[in-house]
Amino acid sequence: MALFELERNANFEQLIRHLEGSSNPDIRRRAAEILGSLETSADDVVSEGQPRSVRDDVVEALITASQDDENDEVRAAAIDALDQYGQDALEEFIGELSGQDFENLAEWKKAKVLARGLSADRPELRMAAATGLGRIGEDNVVTALVNRLDDPDERVRKRVARALGRIEAAESVPALSKQFHADTYGVRIEIAYALADIGTDNALRELIDVADAEDEVLRRIAVDALGRLGSTEAVEVLANALSDETDMVRRTAMFSLVQLLSEAPANASHQVREKIVGELEAADTDEVIDPLIEILDRSTETAQRRNAAWLLGRVANDNDGQTEAAQNALIETMGDDDEMTSKFAATSLSLLDSDGLELRLIELVEDGLKDEELRVKALFVLGKIGTDTSRRRLSSFVERTDSDRLRKRGFSALSKLGGVGTVAGDAV
Repeated sequence: MALFELERNANFEQLIRHLEGSSNPDIRRRAAEILGSLETSADDVVSEGQPRSVRDDVVEALITASQDDENDEVRAAAIDALDQYGQDALEEFIGELSGQDFENLAEWKKAKVLARGLSADRPELRMAAATGLGRIGEDNVVTALVNRLDDPDERVRKRVARALGRIEAAESVPALSKQFHADTYGVRIEIAYALADIGTDNALRELIDVADAEDEVLRRIAVDALGRLGSTEAVEVLANALSDETDMVRRTAMFSLVQLLSEAPANASHQVREKIVGELEAADTDEVIDPLIEILDRSTETAQRRNAAWLLGRVANDNDGQTEAAQNALIETMGDDDEMTSKFAATSLSLLDSDGLELRLIELVEDGLKDEELRVKALFVLGKIGTDTSRRRLSSFVERTDSDRLRKRGFSALSKLGGVGTVAGDAV
């Protein structure tokens, strides 16, 4: 069975077997990553014939892999997976490796012990110590973490940067900025994320400066990180990156703008949305519409898909080719399993009325082979954009449909078009 199926079915037993027994390090690494991502499901499953949860089995397998796997990346992935299972799992690993008992220690004492672990001989222990310090979040360990930004092991440097971002250690920005210009791309990615999480003015300036660097990989890294800020300061920079000479930077900029909508704090959400819409309306259509459609087609992140659907209706212009492409993507998205994504798609589609859309939606409604949810959303849109043609066709449709839900939504659409029917509200 493929790993993605094991992930979908939360098959912990088989995933542990792959982690422990596969001869392919890529499979072992991916199994560790999946086990980490399934943390929220682990407590709900009890090991067959044993009085403990699968969580215990997973943590034990990850600890073993963190210590004994022959591949560096597998050990690193196992430590990151332990992080997903919480501070206790990390401390169990560190305790086994160092002989240190963390039980009943105050947080500040744990932080001191972990800070000492940053100088351990084994890089895996240094990695786990950095990760644990990021979780505890004690300010008095920032200096110890900064001093490990030059650790000889790249895996440690990545997790040190990640920990400084978690702590939101503003005093670490100068050291992070210096390392940003001297390290490998892999570490630079973590530093960029850390700077975005810290979010101070000097951290933001560093990312903005790098977003204009000659190195296209660095530009993409900075643009990617700026999407985590959730503030208007990053919007203009990301909008400018939509016209970057490199396709990957342009697409990353759009993903970041969509992500930024999700990250914006509630008290700034409207301001951020208005700023993004204004910048995208002024941008070249091709640089905006195609990436948004790609997000709807390929992204598995619910928040990204919701925001992409919302944006499409507000930034697609009267360009026939682009409007039609946006309509196609939104019609397909109206049948999305996520109700909010489906609603956003329907509302956006109602803003993109053009020749041919009304008839297309009427035909969709009348097609009994189409998904009912999709047909319901099509009726909603017709209630917004329909003409006499819709009123005639829907009057006939509600008389012959066997679906109570479609009939109700049909009458709702008719009532908005001036026809005769029971008013059923404006809900999608």
